[in-house]
Amino acid sequence: MANSKMISNQEQTPSIQRKELTDYNILKAIESNSSVSQRGLSSQMQINVASVNFALKRLIKKGFIRMVGINPRRIKYFVTPEGVREKTQLAYRFFGRNLHFYKEVRCDIEARIAKATNGKETEIAIYGVGGLAEITYSVVSLMKWQFLGFFLEDSKDTNEGILSHEVQTLESLKEMQSCLLLLTDELSEDFISHNNLDTLNLLNYYKQYSDEMDME
Repeated sequence: MANSKMISNQEQTPSIQRKELTDYNILKAIESNSSVSQRGLSSQMQINVASVNFALKRLIKKGFIRMVGINPRRIKYFVTPEGVREKTQLAYRFFGRNLHFYKEVRCDIEARIAKATNGKETEIAIYGVGGLAEITYSVVSLMKWQFLGFFLEDSKDTNEGILSHEVQTLESLKEMQSCLLLLTDELSEDFISHNNLDTLNLLNYYKQYSDEMDME
C-alpha cells in the first residue's frame, strides 16, 4: 500500500511538518468549536483562508472531519473518531520530534550566546514567554550569565508570569545596564534600532519548532 511506509522524524521535510501542524491545529480548533469559520481558523492560525480551505478539504476527504450544512454562514464542522485518533497521533509525533530538538537546541543556544558575548560574563534578558523562551531560560539559568528576567512590549499583556518570574515591560529594561536581549518572539527592527538594543535573534533559527512547542 502507498501509505504503509512510515516517515521517521529524520525523514520528514519542513513542508510535511508544516502540513501536520496545520492539520493538528485545525482538528484541535474544530474539536473545541464546531461553528468556527474558515476565516476564524485563518485568524487563529495566522495563515491565509485559502490554506485553511485546502487543509479542510484534505481532512474531510480523509474522513477526519465531517461537514454539516450548505449555507456557508451556517456550516459546522465535526471531528470524527478517526480525526480524534489522528490528532492524538500527530501530538505524539510532535512530542518525539520536539524532545529530540530540545536536546540539540539547548547546546546550540548556549554556543550562540557564548559567541555573541565572546565568552564574557554578560547580563542576559529574554524577550518572549513561549516554548522557545522556556528552553532559552533553561540554558541561561545554568550558565554564569546574570539573568535580568522575561520581557514583552508595553502593548502586550504582561500580567502573566513564566517559570516563577514576573514578565516585565521593555520600558523597564531601558533603566537597567546594557545587556544582551535574546529574542524568542517577534520584535520590530525599528524598536530595536530606536532603543539601541543589543540583541540575539533566536527566533530566526527556531521559528518552525517554536510554533510546534507553543501548540496546546
